[in-house]
Formats: sequence, C-alpha cells, structure tokens
Amino acid sequence: MAKISTYAIDQNIVAADKWIGSDSQNNFQTKNFTAGDVAKFIQTKGNEGQILRYKYSQAGAAGTVIPDGSISFPNGGAATVALNSITTMVFSVYAENQGGTTLNVSTWYNSPLAGSDVLLTQADDITQWAIYRWTSATQKSNPLLYDVALNYQAGNGSLTANKDYFISLLTYNAAGSGGDKNEVSAQFSVGSGGGTVNISHSLNKFPAVQISEGTQASPTEIINCKITYTSTSQVSLEFDKAFTGVAVLN
Repeated sequence: MAKISTYAIDQNIVAADKWIGSDSQNNFQTKNFTAGDVAKFIQTKGNEGQILRYKYSQAGAAGTVIPDGSISFPNGGAATVALNSITTMVFSVYAENQGGTTLNVSTWYNSPLAGSDVLLTQADDITQWAIYRWTSATQKSNPLLYDVALNYQAGNGSLTANKDYFISLLTYNAAGSGGDKNEVSAQFSVGSGGGTVNISHSLNKFPAVQISEGTQASPTEIINCKITYTSTSQVSLEFDKAFTGVAVLN
C-alpha cells in the first residue's frame, strides 16, 4: 500500500464515498464507512443544540397507526405539505432529545410551549423552516397523541414525508403572561358587498388590529374597517366591499 500522503485529495465528497475505520461494536474490526452514513449518524445522535426531533408521518387517517416520535395530521397528510398552510398537527408524546435519547416530552406541550413561538426546521435542510405560535395542545383519546393548534408566523418550504424535523422553543410567551404578544390570523375573504369576519386569537387581551391585503407570509396594503372587540379572545371586523387578506393583532 502506498503512503497515505501520496493519494490525491478528493474535495468533491458525496454520500457514497467511503473510508476505513474500526467498529467498536464488533471487537474493533476494520470496516468501511460511507460519508452518507456518518452524516446521518451526526444528524441523529450527535446534535446537542436542538430540543425535540420528530419524523413527519403521513399516518393519521382512520385505521392507521401513528408511530411514536412522529408529527402528523388528524386525517393523514400528503407527501408534501406547505408549511404556511398548517394550522393543526398531531404530535406523539415521544420525541428524540439531545444525544439521540427518546423521551416522553408531553409535559412541554402546555408549558412552556402553549402561547409561545416555536421554530420548526428540517433536520437535513434548514432552508425548510417555519415559525409558529403554539396556540394550544389537547390530549387525544389515544393518550400517546396530542392535537396541537398552530398559528403560522413566517417560514419557507414544506413538510416532506419521512423527513426528520426539529422543534425548538424560540420565544417564551405563555398564554396569559406579560410581555408583548402578537398573532397573524389565517387568510380570510369577504364577498361582494362586504360583510363581517370574526377572528379568534390567543392573546388574552384587546389587541391593536391592522388589516392587510395579501397572505400570512406577505401582508401588503393596509385596509380600513370597523373593529369590534367581542371578548379578550375575539374581534369582529366589518367590511363594506369585497376583500381578501389577514388581520395582524398586537
């Protein structure tokens, strides 16, 4: 065998590339390791900076079993789901935590997460991300699952089936606590001639309301309307013309 220093340097590393190492689980036998398998190990076992890790499962429809350690939808989900379309998800009580340990983390679902902002990122592609207000978490008849209400704030991309995702606490702001709180409503439409739209929120106060055309991710021109506070969790918006947009509540 030639000296290692005489081999050419390969700077174009791909998942199928290999190198030699010792297998600690088999008396340190010499084995080949692929770059792809090592990267997967680092993502799964070596990441100490993220809090909760789940796999997106399409299960959820009647008769299907939602796996432990997964996120899914109440009636099952598509192979890809736009992050800005998500308002409710089903969370397993189990998640993979620091160091690859699987734990029951359901005590987090109502405190500190309820009312707070969370960051969702795809484990192997951080360009797929979203920030949500974690509005509420309700245990289902199956005690291993929770329905979680989410309010999209910002993001990019989609959930992809069988991909892993991190959920981490971004800003602690529990429902009913002090501090500035805000929400962006789901997109709504008013037909020809105008009408009334009722907006529910989790701010537990009488918030300032700004009405904008556009979408949750890209609100545009501000629109005037009559605003009536019906409670500390709902506002009524009255429009005199056709309109599609969102309400920004602060």
